[in-house]
Order: sequence, then structure tokens, then C-alpha cells
Amino acid sequence: MRSFFSFFFIFFLPFILFCKDLTIAEYIEAAKDDPRLKSKKAMSDSIDDSNDTPGIKGLEFRSETGNFDIMEQKYALRLYFKGFGETRSSREFVKNMQALHKLDYISARSEVLFERYRAVVTYIQHKKELKIIETMRELLNDKLSVTEKIGDITGETTEIDKMDIEDKITEIEMRRIEVESTVETIEAIVKNDMGEEMTPAFDKEKIVSVGDIEKFAQSLDDIHGATKAESSYQTLREIVAGNEIALEQAKERDWLKYIALEYNTDDRTKRPSRGFSIGFAITIPGFKNNQTSIIKKQIKSLEQNSDFESQSRIKETEIRIALLTLKREIRQYKTLAERKDDIEKSGILQKYSSIEGVNPMMVIKLKEKILKKELKLAELEFKIYEKYINLAYLMGLYEDWQSGNFLSGEGR
Repeated sequence: MRSFFSFFFIFFLPFILFCKDLTIAEYIEAAKDDPRLKSKKAMSDSIDDSNDTPGIKGLEFRSETGNFDIMEQKYALRLYFKGFGETRSSREFVKNMQALHKLDYISARSEVLFERYRAVVTYIQHKKELKIIETMRELLNDKLSVTEKIGDITGETTEIDKMDIEDKITEIEMRRIEVESTVETIEAIVKNDMGEEMTPAFDKEKIVSVGDIEKFAQSLDDIHGATKAESSYQTLREIVAGNEIALEQAKERDWLKYIALEYNTDDRTKRPSRGFSIGFAITIPGFKNNQTSIIKKQIKSLEQNSDFESQSRIKETEIRIALLTLKREIRQYKTLAERKDDIEKSGILQKYSSIEGVNPMMVIKLKEKILKKELKLAELEFKIYEKYINLAYLMGLYEDWQSGNFLSGEGR
């Protein structure tokens, strides 16, 4: 036995010492290090126009050999020019694309925050349910034991009565396994995000109450479908579409195509300078080659605007439904909580528990009724917190996040 304890401490003590309780604020703050956000930021940072040479499209060196004779060589250096206004349009396009990717990053960050808040809420509420389920299971085992004893004394208890209780024990056990599995899944997700040494301790913290959520729901009067970031994203997308069209049009204004400096070894005489020549190319205006491309971009921009308006109306309906559902569930929660408080204040459980000779089954049934109400309250509470987190996400309340914990009320 002594050797077993020695092995236990040697093997498990490092894990015990290095495990650290993870708070909600720490888990939410670490959202900025999510790999998805890093890739979004890298994409935004990669868009750069610092290497764009104003007015110059490119520099080209050419070499030609005449009659396959290395002595008959022609060299040319060509400088190609951009279209009139192409540099300005290109820089406007790049600048707005950078802003677009920054808004894309904000949207991605909101989604990551939403996932983490949902994980936190799920963990807290399922840990709470586990405690009630464990108490319920112990009570049902007591009920089965009392039923068997009453049967032995009076002979009135049937096998069907015992089977009914055993079925309830099986149901509560299956529910315990399901809830426990969800808790373990959340723990695995958190450890994957934060490291194996971190242990979530979210259920030890105080979070916003159902009353606070009710006040939040009542304060929502003016509901918009699109969030601030989404509206800005759509506006910028329209500007970028305009930039693309302007860029295509500027490319057509490349009236001076290039200037070339040439040197032909075959043409030179005793004076080598006669081998040099200069040339240029000019595009004759009036011929448009990329008009189809411009029209396609214009149509795409109109389609995007139409899609945005449609999605915005759908989202507004979704927010209204979520808000109505949240208010309904809060009313249900308050009604059930009041009923449970009435039972506890009546002292009926204490009354029957203190009477000598009272049937113990009556006390057990009263406890069972109270526990069922507690379990139902925990279920409703989870739905309320879930709707609250989802509603905040739909309304874009995570978009302005810098730091803090929305569940503590700091983010609202």
C-alpha cells in the first residue's frame, strides 16, 4: 500500500502542481490568439501597395539574333506605362481592400468570441445540472430501498412499482452520462485552445443573472438586421467594386504604351552611335477591349447589394424571433421559480420530515417534486443564457470588443 501511494505521488503530483484554474475572462481574452484570427490578420497585412511604381507598368529587355548569326544582334529596352489614372485607382483599390479585410477580421473575431461564450455557458449550466442529477439519483435509490422495505412489511408493493422506480433511475443515469459527456467535450475544447495544463473553472464564477438578461432584453427597442461591421463591410464592398471598375477603365487609357531604346549591331558603321534608335507606341482611343469585364463587375456589384438587403431582412426577423423566444423563456423561468419558492416557503417538507411515524415515501416524493423543478429551472436557465449569447452575436455586440467578459456585464 505504501508503495502504491509513493507511485501515485511521483506520477500524478506534477500534473496536480502544474494544472491551473482557467477563468472566463482569461479564456475570452485568449480569443485573439485563435489560429483563424491569425490567418485573417496575416491576409490583411499581406495586401500592400508599397512596391507599386507610379505610372510605370514594367521594364523589358529584348534581344534578337538575325540570320542565326551572333554578330547580327539587336537589343531593345522598353519602358511600359500604365493607363492615365491607373496608379491612383490601384492605390484606392488596395486601401479599401485592406479596410475590407480588417472588417472581415472583426467578423471572424465575433464568431470566435461567440463560440467561446457558448462553450462557457454550456459548461456552467451542465455542471449545475450534474449536481442536481446526482442528488436525484441518490433520492431515487432511497425511494427504491424504501419501496422494497414497505413491500417486505406490508406486501402491498408490487414488482411493477419497483420496476417504475428502476426505470426512472435508468433514465436519470442516461441523462447523467449525456450531460457528463458534454462537460468532457467542452473541457477537451478548452484544453485544445489553452493547453493541457489549463482546467476550466467557469462554474466557480458569478455571471450575469436571469434578471440582468431580462433588463437587457427589455432595453432592445430599435432592431436592425445588419450589424455595424456588416453595414460598413457592404458599403466598402460597393466602393471596392467601384474601384475595380475605375481600374479597368484606367487601364484602357494607356495611350502611351511604351518607349523603346534599340541598338542594332548590323546597322552600325565605323561610328557605333548609328546603331542606336528610339521608338514608342501609342494606342488609338475609341477601341474598348474589356467592356464585357466592366459590365460583369457592375452586375456582380448589383447582385451583392440585392443579396445584402435580403440577408439583412432575414437577419432582422431572426433577431426578433430570438428576442421574443428569450422573453418567453424568462417568463416561464420566473413562473417556475416562484412556484418552487412557494413550496419551500410553505415549509411542507420540513413539516412532514419532523412528524414521527409519517410515511417516509411522502417525504421522498416531496423532495422528488422539488428536484424536478430544480432540474427544469436549470434547463430553462441554460436556454436563456444560450439565447442571450446568440442574440448578442446576431446584433453585433462582440464587434467592438477590446477586452473584458460579456457574461459579467462588462461587454454590454
